[in-house]
Amino acid sequence: MKLIIKIFFLSLIILLFHSDFFAQNKIIIQGKVTDDQKKPISFVNVFIQSTTDGAMTEDDGTFSFTTKLTGKVNLVASIVGYKSFIKEIDLSQSKKIVIDIELADAAINLKESIVTASSYGSEKEKGLIVNRLDVLTTPGGAADIFQALKTLPGLTQVSESAELYVRGGDPIETITIIDQAVVYHPFTFESNYGGIFSNLNQSVVKSIYFTSGGFSAKYGNALSGVLDIETRNIPEKTRYQFGVSIANASLTADVPIIENKFGMYFDVRQNFTKPMFWLNGGLDRFTATPESKNATAGITYSYSKTGRLKLFGIYADDVQGVSVERAEYNGTFNGNSKNTFVNLQNSEFISQNLLMKNSLSYNRYSNLWLFGILDLTKTDHVYNFRNDFDYTRNSRSKILAGFEYENRKINYEGKIPSEDFDLRPEANGKLIDATLRGTRWGVYTEYQSINTLGIDALSFAGGIRYDIFPGLNLNWIDPRFSLGYKLSDNSNLRFGWGIFHQIPDPRLFAGVDGNPNLQPMNATHYIASYEYILGEQNSFRVEVYHKEYKNLPLEKPIINYDNSGYGFANGVDVIFKGTLPFGITGWISYGYINTKRKWLDYDDFTSSSFDITHNFTLVAKYNLSTKFQIGLNAKFATGRPYTQVLSSVYNPLQKIYEPNYGGTNADRFPDYKRVDLRLTYFDQLFDRFPVVVYVEGLNILNLTNIFGYSYSPDYTERKEIKSYFGRRMVVVGFTFGI
Repeated sequence: MKLIIKIFFLSLIILLFHSDFFAQNKIIIQGKVTDDQKKPISFVNVFIQSTTDGAMTEDDGTFSFTTKLTGKVNLVASIVGYKSFIKEIDLSQSKKIVIDIELADAAINLKESIVTASSYGSEKEKGLIVNRLDVLTTPGGAADIFQALKTLPGLTQVSESAELYVRGGDPIETITIIDQAVVYHPFTFESNYGGIFSNLNQSVVKSIYFTSGGFSAKYGNALSGVLDIETRNIPEKTRYQFGVSIANASLTADVPIIENKFGMYFDVRQNFTKPMFWLNGGLDRFTATPESKNATAGITYSYSKTGRLKLFGIYADDVQGVSVERAEYNGTFNGNSKNTFVNLQNSEFISQNLLMKNSLSYNRYSNLWLFGILDLTKTDHVYNFRNDFDYTRNSRSKILAGFEYENRKINYEGKIPSEDFDLRPEANGKLIDATLRGTRWGVYTEYQSINTLGIDALSFAGGIRYDIFPGLNLNWIDPRFSLGYKLSDNSNLRFGWGIFHQIPDPRLFAGVDGNPNLQPMNATHYIASYEYILGEQNSFRVEVYHKEYKNLPLEKPIINYDNSGYGFANGVDVIFKGTLPFGITGWISYGYINTKRKWLDYDDFTSSSFDITHNFTLVAKYNLSTKFQIGLNAKFATGRPYTQVLSSVYNPLQKIYEPNYGGTNADRFPDYKRVDLRLTYFDQLFDRFPVVVYVEGLNILNLTNIFGYSYSPDYTERKEIKSYFGRRMVVVGFTFGI
């Protein structure tokens, strides 16, 4: 809390003094750059001719900068693929000049033509649109990026955690990137059931790009998916927002210190779930109700009209104590994690055609799990440097290239049970103190083009990357490509293929119970999609895919693990997003998947733990009036596979019943069904201060969903372990801005 208080008072001091201190005789020039279809154009260089006064446009096409010049000057706007704009403006006429610029195509706009299959983003050229408002207003999502993304096809509803299970893949197969830096632990309240929420609040996010397969050679060490997040730049105006609900309290601020040059923003919040569980029931499940402190902040400095430095950081600290009933032992699971992430990013247009981005980051994560004999502390230190180049050759082609370096040190220390069915404090255990160190180098290049082979409707992207882990004696080459064919102005066909490698969970490299000589996992993606754009806001997409897994880690006697595991995932994803009947907006998504594996401790080639055959989501929002909105989030998913306990045998030496299991993942939990409802009220106090009040019903129909089963000591009886939202819950809150 001391850190939060310091940040709060520091921002207040800055707010009080920066306006007067920096107020000089400057003229503001601002506006928006669009094409002839009124679509915004980002990364346009807008400047006063023969000076360094200027700025690049943001994703929405807007720009703003100040100048001390007076009199008549020439304003220039230029970007490859469009004809340059030059107009004389008179700076002596006003202290603020607003000008909207329309650029004419020099040829076809490249960035809107190269869109890979399976992509979703907050920008038009990144695929199907998922914007910040979608994240903020999706019922049941708690304005969480990860929870909101789970309503899209390609992501299976394996659990209620925020972790992303992509097309039959384990969560470790999807990487999260923030401002070019990989973040391995982006979650709060991590346990065996996954983390409930992400550490990154949507208020600090500028753009989101998510892909569920067939992604660019730009991304490495990932088998299934990529979530690439860009944080915000300099805020345009001072803004403070306070939020309070029965589950948390928050303070968000935007503070532009030097207009268009230097600014900061932050979001600090305290989560306290005790009032929520007290009101809705379930308080008896906890010895320490989940609580967390979370702070995200960014400071941005534009040192030139095309150069920018951004310092961004995350701090998170959480604790929880949950009563757990098992066959052999009833006790309390205590968990605590701390997470610190700091990243410095530099972006610079070296020339009009060449954009360079650099990122240097450090991430420290620590996690403590206590339950019975289990007493395990995990720490993870990651240093990462990344360099990316984006070179636009002409309006029809571009080249991407870059490299990354990662140094990672993971330590596991404590005691773990010898048998996974016996976690009693007096059970047999193994002491573990394993430190895994490794570095990774990766380089890539990719060529993108439209008008491929002289065919206007044909686009192509092909790339290759090389990754090497010197300490593990591992290296691999991944070729990837995608083709797109524009059937009409509204419809596209796309095909993607690629080879993807990733090292297994670092825990499996431990010398005590792992194998330091494991090889990387391998997956080959085949993807075909059809997309039809029905209008500015409406789109439909259907996609089929096949993933072939090789070299998966498989449990073996003596050497613990080898790479003889294998598997596959086949499926179809469908989504319609836009305006539904009766003025309702939202999206409908459906995913079908069939996936089998033999890996880890599987005895047979069978359904993987992520084989959720059918996934259906309906997100619908309706404006009751100009101030009231009602939202619905309905989910259905096939029950998750699990391994059933058939019988037990008493062990008199250990004084415990040992379970006899059926076939691996031969049974399924009941289907998952949940409906969330949200009523939101929007208004402005005194026509100036925005206020939002909301009432949210989670699992409003009180449908039973379970994590698993707990058993009696002899395994003859079992009862359900309810999920986080296994009962109806009501959350009330508001936000107030100044």
